Amino acid sequence: MSNIKRNLMVMTILTTSILANVSFASDVYIDQAGSTTTIDITQSGSGNRIGSSGTPTTLYGDTQDIDLTQTGISNTADIETTVGSDSTTIDYKATGDTNVLNASINAATDTTLTTVIAGDGNDVTVCGTLSALGNSGTNTAATCSAGIDANTTTTTLTVSGDTNYVAMGLDAATAVNNINIGGNVTSNFNTVNLSQTGLDTPNVSLNVDGDSNVINITQE
Repeated sequence: MSNIKRNLMVMTILTTSILANVSFASDVYIDQAGSTTTIDITQSGSGNRIGSSGTPTTLYGDTQDIDLTQTGISNTADIETTVGSDSTTIDYKATGDTNVLNASINAATDTTLTTVIAGDGNDVTVCGTLSALGNSGTNTAATCSAGIDANTTTTTLTVSGDTNYVAMGLDAATAVNNINIGGNVTSNFNTVNLSQTGLDTPNVSLNVDGDSNVINITQE
């Protein structure tokens, strides 16, 4: 990546931080190419966006370290990794209500995705290919039309709050999937759809603390 493009990217992130501090909504779009990259984005307020469903933030390159934090309401993060993004670590944290994370992991081996959600009415989707977005307003969970088929993925999801919606298509070979609902905070009326297909034997660890939660796990 040229120095000009890197400098523009840094300017975008710095501008975002300034806008977030004065409570204006900010949008960040990143098309990243290059290995051993570290990206930290923090947004506060409402209506902030990291990428979009039409133009997601795209990460290409091995051994990337991506940290995304959104605090407030109605924030959105759309991110995807592409072929050639092995050994990438993505940490996403959202504190507040009606926040949305859509993560698409495409053929990137040794990927680690850690998501921590605290609040109500949030939507989290982790797929190879997204079929339909979730909508907490209509009590509809997202669905995956294709799962993640890369090798050796580790996915950890922690949700505390009510009426959150999670869809995960995790077909990766030797996948390790950890899903935690509640924990220190009793969490109710959450929906989790986890689908896994293929000849491999993925591992699923599920902990739920709360009432009226719906957990659908399909393994074929």
